[in-house]
Amino acid sequence: MGSITDHVSLNTLPRHIDTIQQVRTGKLKPAFGESSGIFKSPQSEPIKVYFQRCGDDERAWEGHAGPDNALHHYDSQHYKLWRQELPDRAHLFEVGAFGENIVSGNMTEETVCVGDILSFGAQVVVQVSKPRPPCYKLNHRFEVKDMSLRSQNAKRTGWYYRVLKEGLIQAGDEIVLLERKHPLWTIAKVQNKLYREIKDEVAMKDLAYLPELSDEIRNIFLNRLTKKLFIDDKQRLQGGDGMVLKWTRYRLVSKMRETPRIHSFIFEAVTVIKQPAKVEPGSHIRVKLGKDDKLVRAYSVVDGDANRFELGVALDSEESRGGSKYLHEAVKPGDILSFSDMKSDFPVQESADCHILIAGGIGITAFIASVRHLQEQGSPFHLYYAVRSAEDVAFSRFIQTLGENCTVLDGSRGQRLDIPSILEKQNDRTHVYVCGPDRLMSAVTAATKDAEFPLSNIHSEAFVVETSGDPFSVELGKSGGTLDVRAEDSLLDVLREAGFDIPSTCEVGNCGSCKVEVCSGKVEHRGTGLSQDEKKDL
Repeated sequence: MGSITDHVSLNTLPRHIDTIQQVRTGKLKPAFGESSGIFKSPQSEPIKVYFQRCGDDERAWEGHAGPDNALHHYDSQHYKLWRQELPDRAHLFEVGAFGENIVSGNMTEETVCVGDILSFGAQVVVQVSKPRPPCYKLNHRFEVKDMSLRSQNAKRTGWYYRVLKEGLIQAGDEIVLLERKHPLWTIAKVQNKLYREIKDEVAMKDLAYLPELSDEIRNIFLNRLTKKLFIDDKQRLQGGDGMVLKWTRYRLVSKMRETPRIHSFIFEAVTVIKQPAKVEPGSHIRVKLGKDDKLVRAYSVVDGDANRFELGVALDSEESRGGSKYLHEAVKPGDILSFSDMKSDFPVQESADCHILIAGGIGITAFIASVRHLQEQGSPFHLYYAVRSAEDVAFSRFIQTLGENCTVLDGSRGQRLDIPSILEKQNDRTHVYVCGPDRLMSAVTAATKDAEFPLSNIHSEAFVVETSGDPFSVELGKSGGTLDVRAEDSLLDVLREAGFDIPSTCEVGNCGSCKVEVCSGKVEHRGTGLSQDEKKDL
């Protein structure tokens, strides 16, 4: 066993065993083609620990919520080992990268036991509930295809706590071991029985009825013991079918002019889908376009479900990279196109007291499903929709149902968004969502700083990828060769044209699923797929 188990007996408790180096929290953000809360930032002020979570920390998957998953703890010393073992990804292994809430440098999976009761500082009391079961998002986070399996095999996953006493914690607080109930069951040993010695019936009998172990883990052992049921971990580690992009054939049944620049398109599945997924707030879908299906574009889904859905697409002859032009000019009713599953990476924050949505032009398509959802939920919201002129109001049949909850600003009549005034009326329980051209999002960001409005409450999405920069060349490190990227193209487009299978969900640099390593040279990343800290390193 490790140092704590060997040298701390029941007679020497309580005992100071470690010190909190960082307390980290984070909001959900688009990542890996979905939402993730893995990106957390260190907090300099005391943070309130609740029975369910740490401060305002958010988790994307409901299985990560609940009292047995209130806090995730990770040993900072593990990062040095990861950098040594994976030198090509060393720059990604920085403290906090595993999405932990608590960082310290002495406790490990070998020295922490299930059921341990500890105090953090003067107020908070926690109990070790389970090892962290690593999932496929680690593969994306570290750009290593089997990172989740590696961390599981190395027993460097961290562990979870349930909170016994709420209170404030901060970096520098002492961690004191108050009680050790099960000195034989370290986190590492439980992991060994979970993933390696899975048919040890003696261990099953003990762990299936260990009251301090989380229900989730106890049930795994109980099912093995009583039902001979052994779960396949492939989906958790690799993402299962969710990691394989599926394409479904849809027929265009309606094409209608909404404005001089925007058309709506209604598609129906060629083969009816049983139990079709509904359009969620922030849903988008990918489509293959062009004669050879080499063009892949993503568009917001306005309404419908997986059997029949509606898109809104704007044609910008100057900025179009071929997708919108193809839909506007070449596709006609009866044509069949291939679409991916719908994904939502721009959701509304359900915990907010009020929602402010700001759309510019075709950005309205990102919010129609959102405002319908907020209406159904009875949640307070207001939509600001800025257009060039009255004839540029798209999807008016939806806009008209919003009544006083919507303000349309007609630029031709001198009506402008007064973003500072909008923010001044809000409090820190309001969340603001922005979708439109880059100048709109820049204006909101600037106003946020001036108004001292919480930047974490601002959520933005670009609806186009900016490709108006200078042309450049890129050298390929492993495969060799040089590719030229034109001013109107993206690197993603050029790599695909060259035969590389590069995944991307959003197609505009927001989701982070198409990230490639930059070996040298200066890069200006214009999407939201990288954190501000990651952008500084480019």
